[in-house]
Amino acid sequence: MSVTGQRRVPVRLWRSVTVRLVVASAVLSTLTIGVVFGFLYWRAVGVVEEQAADTVASEIRGLAEHFGDSGLLGLVRSVQERSDITSEAEPVYLIVDGLGNYLAGNLMAWPPVIPPDGRWRKVELYRRGGGQPILIGARAHALPGGVRLLVGRALDGRVKIQDAIGEAVLWALAALWAMAVGGGLLLSRTILRRVDEVAAINRDVMVGDLGRRVPVRGSGDEFDRLAASMNAMLDRIEELMVGMRTVTDSIGHDLRSPLTRLRSRLERIQPSETSPTERDQALDDALGDIDATLDLLNRLLEIARAESGLQREQMTKIDVASVAVDVAELYDPTAEEAGLSIEATADQPVMLMGHGELLAQAVSNLVDNATKYARQHVRVEVSLADGSVKVSVVDDGPGIPEEDRERAIQRFVRLDPSRTGRGSGLGLSLVAAVARLHGGSLVLSDAEPGLRADMVMPISRG
Repeated sequence: MSVTGQRRVPVRLWRSVTVRLVVASAVLSTLTIGVVFGFLYWRAVGVVEEQAADTVASEIRGLAEHFGDSGLLGLVRSVQERSDITSEAEPVYLIVDGLGNYLAGNLMAWPPVIPPDGRWRKVELYRRGGGQPILIGARAHALPGGVRLLVGRALDGRVKIQDAIGEAVLWALAALWAMAVGGGLLLSRTILRRVDEVAAINRDVMVGDLGRRVPVRGSGDEFDRLAASMNAMLDRIEELMVGMRTVTDSIGHDLRSPLTRLRSRLERIQPSETSPTERDQALDDALGDIDATLDLLNRLLEIARAESGLQREQMTKIDVASVAVDVAELYDPTAEEAGLSIEATADQPVMLMGHGELLAQAVSNLVDNATKYARQHVRVEVSLADGSVKVSVVDDGPGIPEEDRERAIQRFVRLDPSRTGRGSGLGLSLVAAVARLHGGSLVLSDAEPGLRADMVMPISRG
């Protein structure tokens, strides 16, 4: 058991956000230091070599001019004097004749890898009595009479720069690793605190406390955006759960009455107790109760279909204006019988990715609701505004008070006294569910007089 436990520890540590943040910060810091100091080393070495090459070129030009003025003896004397001077730059000089014989300088033999072409070259040479070679940069120049002149400088500065940069890298790595570990621990602690906060709220929601919400601190950062998104999701979950409880309670209440009436009427049609006329009337009433019950169940199923989101797979490109005009024409005979006029206006086709059947049902519910309470006119309008399509149904009836409009969209709500009837109280609930399916909403407002119902759906959602 102990061996198994020890093997699992590294895996658990690596799964920790803290460990991964610390390691990521340390690796990133190391790479950054490597790139920065690598560039500095490259530039510093380049500058040292450029300075040495320029110095050597300038000195060769001066010695060549001196040779032209003072001859070979003057050049030999000048080179020998310079060779005897001790300097931190460790200059290298050599003059040989046409046969390669040594004439002057602190270099005993001509390096075969440096031809007298004046170009800058690097070569490793040994000091007198020294065991380790040193790197020098040199230029060689051919003088009249076969005389060759070599001038160079030791490039020990590269080694010093390398040592200095190496030491700086170690100190920088130590400091940045400490900062990376500290910063990673601090950052992970902040993140884990927010994560634990969200996890605790999720646990409360899972056990039934649907009122919990993730705090939004107003910083506008990623955590606030995540909190706002989660709160919107929790609002929707709470809305669906409350709606489910309401539906459960309301179904029990609304189905009990028609089923009780149905049972009573079926009992009255027994042959020994009723006449044929009474039986026929009871059967008609029973069929009416059955139709009302089926209508209630069908509307609940339509709302469930819209709210489930599964209908998105059946969405196609449809002309919302055509759907609205067709619904208005369908209700025109009914409106004429009631002494009403229906006017449908749509200036242009309005294409939307949507569910044609559910959209037609939603518009039908709005028009049917308007024809029940309108006094003279019902208008159906389709318009485009701010990237959204708006289907509006306006009547000139008594309207709905502002304080009751939000409640009117809820299921099984029947408003009193002006809009009470035999309906199930599910018409506007279905319209709101269809609007949400298409990414929109149902908005009720005052038509002055009457009610204006706007179903607003963004075109971009399709």
